Amino acid sequence: MKLFGVTIDEIRREDALLRLEKSQVIFTPNPEILLEARRNRVFQRALSAGTLMLPDGHGLQFVSTLLQVRSVWLRAILYFPALLLFLIWKGPFTKVFPEVIHGSDFMDDVVHFAATRGYSVFFLGGKNSAQGTADYFVKKYPRLKVAGVSSQDPSEEALEAVKQARTQVLFVAYGAPKQELWISKYAKQISGLKHVMAVGGSFDFYSGKVKRSPKVLRAVGLEWLWRLCMNPWQRIRRICNAVVVFPIISFGSSSLERRK
Repeated sequence: MKLFGVTIDEIRREDALLRLEKSQVIFTPNPEILLEARRNRVFQRALSAGTLMLPDGHGLQFVSTLLQVRSVWLRAILYFPALLLFLIWKGPFTKVFPEVIHGSDFMDDVVHFAATRGYSVFFLGGKNSAQGTADYFVKKYPRLKVAGVSSQDPSEEALEAVKQARTQVLFVAYGAPKQELWISKYAKQISGLKHVMAVGGSFDFYSGKVKRSPKVLRAVGLEWLWRLCMNPWQRIRRICNAVVVFPIISFGSSSLERRK
Protein backbone atom coordinates (compact mmCIF):
# COMPACT_ATOMS: atom_id res chain seq x y z
CA MET A 1 0.00 0.00 0.00
CA LYS A 2 1.15 3.52 -0.74
CA LEU A 3 -0.19 6.45 1.25
CA PHE A 4 1.09 10.04 1.32
CA GLY A 5 3.98 8.94 -0.89
CA VAL A 6 5.13 6.23 1.53
CA THR A 7 5.01 2.55 0.59
CA ILE A 8 4.10 0.11 3.38
CA ASP A 9 4.56 -3.64 3.05
CA GLU A 10 1.40 -5.74 3.15
CA ILE A 11 3.09 -8.48 5.10
CA ARG A 12 2.80 -10.88 8.01
CA ARG A 13 5.37 -10.99 10.77
CA GLU A 14 6.56 -14.48 9.82
CA ASP A 15 7.19 -13.33 6.24
CA ALA A 16 8.97 -10.20 7.46
CA LEU A 17 11.31 -12.42 9.46
CA LEU A 18 12.15 -14.43 6.34
CA ARG A 19 13.30 -11.23 4.65
CA LEU A 20 16.05 -10.89 7.25
CA GLU A 21 17.99 -13.41 5.18
CA LYS A 22 18.94 -10.38 3.07
CA SER A 23 20.18 -7.00 4.30
CA GLN A 24 17.35 -4.65 5.27
CA VAL A 25 16.70 -1.05 6.25
CA ILE A 26 13.72 -1.45 8.55
CA PHE A 27 11.23 1.35 9.18
CA THR A 28 7.89 1.10 10.95
CA PRO A 29 5.37 3.55 9.44
CA ASN A 30 2.42 4.36 11.69
CA PRO A 31 -0.28 7.05 11.35
CA GLU A 32 1.86 9.72 13.01
CA ILE A 33 4.83 9.00 10.77
CA LEU A 34 2.65 9.10 7.66
CA LEU A 35 1.12 12.44 8.67
CA GLU A 36 4.61 13.87 9.17
CA ALA A 37 5.71 12.48 5.79
CA ARG A 38 2.74 14.19 4.14
CA ARG A 39 3.85 17.52 5.60
CA ASN A 40 7.62 17.02 5.38
CA ARG A 41 8.90 16.03 1.92
CA VAL A 42 12.48 15.62 3.19
CA PHE A 43 11.22 13.04 5.66
CA GLN A 44 9.15 11.39 2.93
CA ARG A 45 12.27 10.96 0.80
CA ALA A 46 14.18 9.57 3.80
CA LEU A 47 11.52 6.91 4.26
CA SER A 48 12.08 5.77 0.69
CA ALA A 49 15.41 4.35 1.89
CA GLY A 50 13.47 1.68 3.77
CA THR A 51 13.51 -1.81 2.25
CA LEU A 52 11.26 -3.42 4.88
CA MET A 53 8.36 -1.13 5.79
CA LEU A 54 6.36 -2.68 8.61
CA PRO A 55 2.73 -1.65 9.23
CA ASP A 56 2.94 -0.43 12.82
CA GLY A 57 -0.51 0.71 13.90
CA HIS A 58 -4.05 -0.61 13.82
CA GLY A 59 -5.11 2.68 12.25
CA LEU A 60 -3.49 1.47 9.04
CA GLN A 61 -5.83 -1.52 8.94
CA PHE A 62 -8.86 0.70 9.53
CA VAL A 63 -7.95 3.32 6.93
CA SER A 64 -6.80 0.85 4.26
CA THR A 65 -10.12 -0.98 4.51
CA LEU A 66 -12.28 2.10 4.09
CA LEU A 67 -10.09 3.36 1.27
CA GLN A 68 -11.33 0.42 -0.77
CA VAL A 69 -14.66 2.25 -0.91
CA ARG A 70 -14.43 4.47 -3.99
CA SER A 71 -16.79 7.25 -2.88
CA VAL A 72 -15.32 9.80 -0.47
CA TRP A 73 -18.83 10.62 0.79
CA LEU A 74 -19.59 6.97 1.45
CA ARG A 75 -16.35 6.67 3.39
CA ALA A 76 -17.49 9.56 5.57
CA ILE A 77 -20.88 7.94 6.17
CA LEU A 78 -19.28 4.62 7.08
CA TYR A 79 -16.63 6.13 9.36
CA PHE A 80 -18.39 5.96 12.74
CA PRO A 81 -20.14 2.58 12.33
CA ALA A 82 -16.91 1.12 10.91
CA LEU A 83 -14.92 2.56 13.80
CA LEU A 84 -17.27 0.98 16.35
CA LEU A 85 -16.96 -2.37 14.59
CA PHE A 86 -13.19 -1.99 14.38
CA LEU A 87 -12.89 -1.45 18.13
CA ILE A 88 -14.53 -4.80 18.89
CA TRP A 89 -13.62 -6.94 15.86
CA LYS A 90 -10.56 -6.55 13.64
CA GLY A 91 -11.41 -9.47 11.33
CA PRO A 92 -13.07 -7.51 8.49
CA PHE A 93 -10.16 -5.04 8.39
CA THR A 94 -7.29 -7.39 7.52
CA LYS A 95 -7.61 -7.59 3.74
CA VAL A 96 -4.81 -5.12 2.98
CA PHE A 97 -2.71 -5.49 6.13
CA PRO A 98 -3.21 -9.00 7.47
CA GLU A 99 -1.29 -8.19 10.62
CA VAL A 100 -0.05 -5.18 12.57
CA ILE A 101 3.67 -5.55 13.31
CA HIS A 102 4.70 -3.44 16.28
CA GLY A 103 8.21 -2.08 15.94
CA SER A 104 9.15 -2.94 19.52
CA ASP A 105 8.12 -6.56 19.03
CA PHE A 106 9.99 -6.85 15.74
CA MET A 107 13.09 -5.34 17.34
CA ASP A 108 13.09 -8.31 19.71
CA ASP A 109 12.81 -10.59 16.67
CA VAL A 110 15.80 -8.94 15.00
CA VAL A 111 17.89 -9.18 18.18
CA HIS A 112 17.04 -12.87 18.42
CA PHE A 113 17.95 -13.32 14.75
CA ALA A 114 21.30 -11.61 15.37
CA ALA A 115 22.01 -13.76 18.42
CA THR A 116 21.33 -17.01 16.56
CA ARG A 117 23.46 -15.95 13.57
CA GLY A 118 26.33 -14.63 15.63
CA TYR A 119 25.88 -11.06 14.38
CA SER A 120 27.06 -8.19 16.56
CA VAL A 121 24.56 -5.45 17.47
CA PHE A 122 24.83 -1.77 18.34
CA PHE A 123 22.26 0.26 20.31
CA LEU A 124 22.30 3.94 19.35
CA GLY A 125 20.28 6.78 20.90
CA GLY A 126 17.55 6.35 23.45
CA LYS A 127 18.39 9.19 25.85
CA ASN A 128 20.45 7.15 28.31
CA SER A 129 18.37 3.98 27.93
CA ALA A 130 20.67 2.29 25.40
CA GLN A 131 22.81 0.54 28.03
CA GLY A 132 19.77 -0.74 29.90
CA THR A 133 18.42 -2.10 26.61
CA ALA A 134 21.68 -3.88 25.87
CA ASP A 135 21.69 -5.37 29.38
CA TYR A 136 18.13 -6.64 28.93
CA PHE A 137 18.87 -8.41 25.67
CA VAL A 138 22.17 -9.91 26.83
CA LYS A 139 20.29 -11.42 29.76
CA LYS A 140 17.54 -12.71 27.45
CA TYR A 141 19.91 -13.94 24.73
CA PRO A 142 23.25 -14.87 26.40
CA ARG A 143 24.86 -15.57 23.01
CA LEU A 144 24.24 -12.02 21.83
CA LYS A 145 27.32 -10.04 20.82
CA VAL A 146 27.05 -6.35 21.68
CA ALA A 147 29.40 -4.31 19.50
CA GLY A 148 28.61 -1.07 21.26
CA VAL A 149 26.20 1.25 23.02
CA SER A 150 25.86 5.01 22.62
CA SER A 151 23.34 7.67 23.59
CA GLN A 152 24.96 10.28 21.34
CA ASP A 153 22.67 12.67 19.50
CA PRO A 154 22.20 12.13 15.75
CA SER A 155 25.46 13.36 14.23
CA GLU A 156 28.61 12.39 12.38
CA GLU A 157 30.15 11.63 15.78
CA ALA A 158 27.49 8.97 16.29
CA LEU A 159 28.33 7.60 12.85
CA GLU A 160 32.00 7.33 13.76
CA ALA A 161 31.17 5.46 16.97
CA VAL A 162 29.15 2.92 15.01
CA LYS A 163 31.78 2.57 12.29
CA GLN A 164 34.56 1.94 14.82
CA ALA A 165 32.47 -0.77 16.49
CA ARG A 166 32.12 -2.62 13.16
CA THR A 167 28.64 -3.75 14.02
CA GLN A 168 26.47 -5.89 11.77
CA VAL A 169 23.06 -4.92 13.16
CA LEU A 170 22.20 -1.39 14.24
CA PHE A 171 19.20 -0.15 16.22
CA VAL A 172 18.60 3.61 16.11
CA ALA A 173 16.31 5.15 18.75
CA TYR A 174 16.09 8.86 18.06
CA GLY A 175 12.36 8.98 17.40
CA ALA A 176 10.80 9.97 14.09
CA PRO A 177 11.79 11.77 11.95
CA LYS A 178 15.34 12.13 13.35
CA GLN A 179 16.15 8.42 13.26
CA GLU A 180 14.97 7.87 9.68
CA LEU A 181 16.78 10.99 8.49
CA TRP A 182 20.00 9.84 10.19
CA ILE A 183 19.71 6.33 8.75
CA SER A 184 19.00 7.52 5.20
CA LYS A 185 22.03 9.82 5.37
CA TYR A 186 24.59 7.60 7.04
CA ALA A 187 23.69 3.88 6.89
CA LYS A 188 25.38 3.31 3.53
CA GLN A 189 28.65 4.57 5.01
CA ILE A 190 28.79 1.74 7.57
CA SER A 191 30.68 -1.16 6.03
CA GLY A 192 29.60 -4.67 6.94
CA LEU A 193 26.17 -3.54 8.14
CA LYS A 194 23.52 -6.18 7.48
CA HIS A 195 20.45 -4.66 9.13
CA VAL A 196 19.54 -1.24 10.48
CA MET A 197 16.25 -0.54 12.21
CA ALA A 198 14.59 2.65 13.44
CA VAL A 199 13.02 1.71 16.77
CA GLY A 200 11.54 4.90 18.22
CA GLY A 201 10.87 4.58 21.95
CA SER A 202 11.63 0.86 22.15
CA PHE A 203 14.75 1.39 24.28
CA ASP A 204 12.54 2.89 26.99
CA PHE A 205 10.45 -0.28 27.08
CA TYR A 206 13.33 -2.74 27.18
CA SER A 207 15.46 -0.74 29.62
CA GLY A 208 12.52 -0.52 32.01
CA LYS A 209 12.16 3.27 31.88
CA VAL A 210 8.60 2.96 30.56
CA LYS A 211 6.19 0.13 31.32
CA ARG A 212 4.62 -1.29 28.17
CA SER A 213 0.97 -2.30 27.91
CA PRO A 214 -0.02 -5.93 28.56
CA LYS A 215 0.07 -8.20 25.50
CA VAL A 216 -3.68 -8.66 25.54
CA LEU A 217 -4.23 -4.93 25.01
CA ARG A 218 -1.70 -4.87 22.18
CA ALA A 219 -3.39 -7.83 20.52
CA VAL A 220 -6.78 -6.08 20.38
CA GLY A 221 -5.35 -2.71 19.37
CA LEU A 222 -5.81 -0.93 22.69
CA GLU A 223 -2.19 -0.12 23.48
CA TRP A 224 -3.07 3.53 22.84
CA LEU A 225 -5.55 3.41 25.75
CA TRP A 226 -2.87 2.12 28.09
CA ARG A 227 -0.46 4.86 27.05
CA LEU A 228 -3.18 7.46 27.45
CA CYS A 229 -3.88 6.33 31.02
CA MET A 230 -0.17 6.28 31.86
CA ASN A 231 0.57 9.75 30.45
CA PRO A 232 -2.64 11.54 29.39
CA TRP A 233 -1.28 15.02 28.71
CA GLN A 234 1.57 13.83 26.52
CA ARG A 235 -0.42 11.21 24.63
CA ILE A 236 -3.75 12.95 23.88
CA ARG A 237 -2.46 14.88 20.86
CA ARG A 238 -0.77 11.82 19.36
CA ILE A 239 -3.88 9.70 19.81
CA CYS A 240 -6.05 12.41 18.26
CA ASN A 241 -3.76 12.46 15.24
CA ALA A 242 -3.96 8.68 14.86
CA VAL A 243 -7.69 8.25 15.47
CA VAL A 244 -9.17 11.42 13.99
CA VAL A 245 -6.75 13.43 11.85
CA PHE A 246 -5.13 10.50 10.03
CA PRO A 247 -8.40 8.85 8.90
CA ILE A 248 -10.01 12.13 7.84
CA ILE A 249 -7.05 13.20 5.72
CA SER A 250 -6.59 9.70 4.33
CA PHE A 251 -10.24 9.44 3.30
CA GLY A 252 -9.72 12.45 1.08
CA SER A 253 -7.43 10.34 -1.09
CA SER A 254 -8.98 9.39 -4.39
CA SER A 255 -8.15 5.71 -4.16
CA LEU A 256 -6.11 3.03 -2.45
CA GLU A 257 -2.71 2.51 -4.09
CA ARG A 258 -1.66 -1.12 -3.81
CA ARG A 259 1.77 -2.59 -4.45
CA LYS A 260 2.02 -4.65 -7.62
